[in-house]
Formats: sequence, C-alpha cells, structure tokens
Amino acid sequence: MDQLSVQHYEKLESYIPVSLLSPKVAALAFVVILGFVVFRYFAMILPFHAVFYRWRPAATRARQIYPQLPGKKEQLFELKWSLMSSFIFAATGVLLGVMWELGWTKLYLRFDEYGLWYLPVSWLLLLLIHDTYFYWTHVWLHRPGVYERYHQIHHKSLRPSPWASFSFHPVESLINAIWIPLVVLFLPLHPVVLIFHLTFMTISAITNHLGFEVLPSTALKYGYGKWIISGTHHAQHHRYFRANYGLFLSVWDRLMKTEHAKFEEEFARVFQPKKN
Repeated sequence: MDQLSVQHYEKLESYIPVSLLSPKVAALAFVVILGFVVFRYFAMILPFHAVFYRWRPAATRARQIYPQLPGKKEQLFELKWSLMSSFIFAATGVLLGVMWELGWTKLYLRFDEYGLWYLPVSWLLLLLIHDTYFYWTHVWLHRPGVYERYHQIHHKSLRPSPWASFSFHPVESLINAIWIPLVVLFLPLHPVVLIFHLTFMTISAITNHLGFEVLPSTALKYGYGKWIISGTHHAQHHRYFRANYGLFLSVWDRLMKTEHAKFEEEFARVFQPKKN
C-alpha cells in the first residue's frame, strides 16, 4: 500500500463520506447508531441472562448474591428504561460525530500518531477519568431533590438484573453519556480505544447488576478484590443507597469513606453454602 493510500485512511471522510452537518444525514446516523446501541444491549446481555437466569448451572447458583432473583415484572421495567436510554446514547453519538467533523475533538486515526505505547496508556487515562466523573456525578445524583427527580428510577431495582445496566431517567442517561464528547475535547484518543472502553464499560455494567458474583472467591485474599467494583459491591449500593458509589474501582469510595463497612463480610458470605 503506497503512502497516498495510507493517508486516505487517516481521514474521517474516508469512513464517513457524507457530512453529519446535513440534518438528513444526522437523522439517518441517529437511526443507525440507535440500532447499534439496542443490538449491543441485547447481544451482550442475553448470554449472561441465559446462563445465570435460564440455565442456572450449580456453579452459578453458588455465586448468587440475592436470596431471590428479580421477577419478570422488575426485569421488564429495567428493559423499558434501558431502551429509552438508548435514544440519549444515540444522540450523543451523533453529537460526537459532528464535533469530530468540525475538528473540535482530539480523536485521531493513525495508530502511531502518539506512539503505539500511548494506546493502552490512553485507555488507562480514560478509565480513571470516567471512574472519577462517575463517582462524583453519582454522589450528586443522591442529593435530596436530585435523587427523587433523576436517580430514583435506577434504584427501583432493589435487586437489579443485567437488564438494569442502563435503566436510567433521561437526565441521568445524558449525564452518563455526555462525558465522552467532553473528554475528547482534551484527551487524544483513537476510536478503537474508545470502542474498547465502551465495550469494557458495558460488560462491567452487566456484571455489576447481574445478581451474581463473578470475581473469584479468593479476590479479597489476594488484594485486587478490594479495589475492583464487583457484583456484591454494587448490589450493596442498590440495597443501602448511601454507600459504594464507584464504577470500576473502589478508590474514591475508600478515599471518601463511602464504602460499606460490611462489604468484605458480605462478599465472603456469597460463597458460603446456600440452603436449598
């Protein structure tokens, strides 16, 4: 491949040959992104739901966090609000595309533009920024008045299922999505890194709302279980409301003393033999 061909694939218009500044194109892009977001939601949740809620092998039952799993009515409620959130996520995707086309973002297409070493480093930076942003906006969403208006919908799920991963009020959905257009204003990112992070985030959201502990029983013994947000950690947040606000890491919960005092005790209890 000659230099001219390489340069061709370093330009946004090589992948999107139409302008998102056109209302018709933007509307079509919205529909396409919406379809992708909904497809991703079902494609990533259904395997977890099938294994943990349908087939229920003994190995998964031994990891169940709640005494009783959420019922069909609760899961349909979560599904409805998650699908509504998809519209907000799709609109944010169009906004990101428009910003990129206008040259407002630090998105780049050449893998080696900042050196290949920067790809994993940029993901770690993105993860830390996202984790910090989520913690503090989450704490704000629990303020009196704000909670009742914008966050209570998510907490209707006292025993969340994986369908609750994106079960938000539209305002909360916007808060959880708008950080991406904001962060690319100043942080250079390759789209592959961003896509990887969004995939990682989705899997994390699913496992945190699964109702089962996916970390090994030895996670606390070896230390990493104290710093990684797990299903047990987030299940406590849904049960107690005023603890465990973190997204990926428990660093901010530990620094701000908002981690539930009995997290480690309840984590260990999940793996104790259960009565039939």
